[in-house]
Amino acid sequence: MRAMSGCDDNLPDADLPHPEPLEANLLGANFLDAIFLDLDGCLVDSTRAIANTFDHALASAGIAPRSPEVTRSFIGPPLRATFDRIVAEEGLDPGLATVLVARYRERYRAMSAAETTLIDGIPEALAVLRGQAPLAIVTSKYGPVAERLVDEIGLRAHVEVVYAPHDEHMVEPKDVTLRRALAATGARPHATVMIGDREHDVLAGHACGTATIGVLWGAGDRVELEAARAHAIVAEVHALAGAVRRVAMRRDR
Repeated sequence: MRAMSGCDDNLPDADLPHPEPLEANLLGANFLDAIFLDLDGCLVDSTRAIANTFDHALASAGIAPRSPEVTRSFIGPPLRATFDRIVAEEGLDPGLATVLVARYRERYRAMSAAETTLIDGIPEALAVLRGQAPLAIVTSKYGPVAERLVDEIGLRAHVEVVYAPHDEHMVEPKDVTLRRALAATGARPHATVMIGDREHDVLAGHACGTATIGVLWGAGDRVELEAARAHAIVAEVHALAGAVRRVAMRRDR
């Protein structure tokens, strides 16, 4: 997942989707309370790790691997929800999803760091964003797995705090995780930006009242992010900090 050419955060405001006017006390502020970022597809390229591990888990149960395009769509949503869907599609016992999650996590723990890389330009972008507001990761990845990956891949030097599900047997919607991050940090939703590459990142932001930015270097595409009505869509990593500033300062017209 490498940054694409072009940058939608430079589009006129009329060309950007506006689900709700951003609140005036955010728009006129000179600061943000927090900037929250998704992990997979936003900060790290986990395509190889996730695809290989899904193939491994499915093969262990005699289930044919999905196409690369379908597997790519698995990046971002909660793991248990994805396996629940696959098991239902195959007409198998719903309880198999629990087994597949365990097999997935066993391999992922062993191989994720070796098969995951930081997206080009992310450390530099995070250095700039830290000057705008405190940063935290908000991810659907199981908490202990996310924490270990952040340490092993060297992200902890850039973003210290991770908010993630901590019950490996439950599907936690992204907005629930985001609400917990807001409560833990005391960040006001109207003074917070949620950044991610999939629709559920954007929809979670809308549900919680934050500003939202979709990025195009992950698993999601322009159609998905526009349909979710992100406040801005960014195609190049180096343009992310500028998009945050513009979203934060955009005035209700």
